[in-house]
Amino acid sequence: MKPDKATDAIIEEAAQWVVCLGARDVSVADRRRFVAWIKRSPVHLHEYLRIESTWSDLGRVDAQRRTDIAELLAGAETDAEVIELTPGVTSAAPSRRRSRAVITAFAASIVLCVVALFWYHAHMAGRYVTGVGEQRTVRLADGTTIVLNTGTELRVEFTDQLREVRLLKGEALFNVAKDAARPFRVLSDRAVAQAIGTSFVVRRKAEQTIVIVIEGQVAVASQSGVTELKSAQLPRESQRLAAGVRARVAANAIETTPVANPAAVTAWRTGRLIFDGETLAEAAAEFNRYNEVQIVIEDPQLAGERLSGVFDAHQPQSLVLFLERSGAIEPAAVAHGRIVLVPRR
Repeated sequence: MKPDKATDAIIEEAAQWVVCLGARDVSVADRRRFVAWIKRSPVHLHEYLRIESTWSDLGRVDAQRRTDIAELLAGAETDAEVIELTPGVTSAAPSRRRSRAVITAFAASIVLCVVALFWYHAHMAGRYVTGVGEQRTVRLADGTTIVLNTGTELRVEFTDQLREVRLLKGEALFNVAKDAARPFRVLSDRAVAQAIGTSFVVRRKAEQTIVIVIEGQVAVASQSGVTELKSAQLPRESQRLAAGVRARVAANAIETTPVANPAAVTAWRTGRLIFDGETLAEAAAEFNRYNEVQIVIEDPQLAGERLSGVFDAHQPQSLVLFLERSGAIEPAAVAHGRIVLVPRR
């Protein structure tokens, strides 16, 4: 008797659902898809409960993940024989062949669970992500809150000596809980920002990292190619920033300037974009961060025009309408997910 490929596929799907539902950032949409999957067949529920039970046993009995797989599989073999030898079965040989097929499938599910568990702890624990146009507020175990802006990804790791966040992309506002014994540090591509009991914004860009202090003080330094900073001490060349100061960290240089409009720094939390003399190219780039529809400016003179105003971050058409009414551009419309701005002739 050949193994049931349909059952094998269900076992794999069930294992994937165990991993998905165990993640900290599982979404409402994921839960709805899971419910729909469960309702498709009683077999789905059966296989999910079996693998979920195995997963739970691994976490409860062996917190260090040192499970003896051979012993676990031996137990699975016994269970499989009991399941197969039910009343009404008249042939022992087909039952054993079927049992071996079940053992093989169940063994594969266990191995998949173990591998997925290791992968989750290595790559997903402490990871927070937002999509385009999405914002998310996270409260950490120490009382610190992080507000993730659009298109942001970061990872959090706490030790007895240090609280560390790696900003992999995007922008976040950090409201740090005081803990003198454990400094709070944010690592970006170019910069290291460290603070104790303060509020600041870090934005990772392609060629530089922006750090803006909202309240308190933040020490900023360039990573200068250093990828691991396990010590709680910052490099000697770090600069201390006060509230209302912006630092641009690029390569080995740190440039500091006062913040002209503090309200604009975190206006994105209320869905607003505030421009005060930025170029139209810069304004378009900001809108593009929050929307699937992208504003395109191919004319360099138009791109260099200055702009001031307050706009809804999720309405790129509001910028287009403003420019049309001011006579700066020709009428424009969305086509193929783009709005191309052309200067008025």
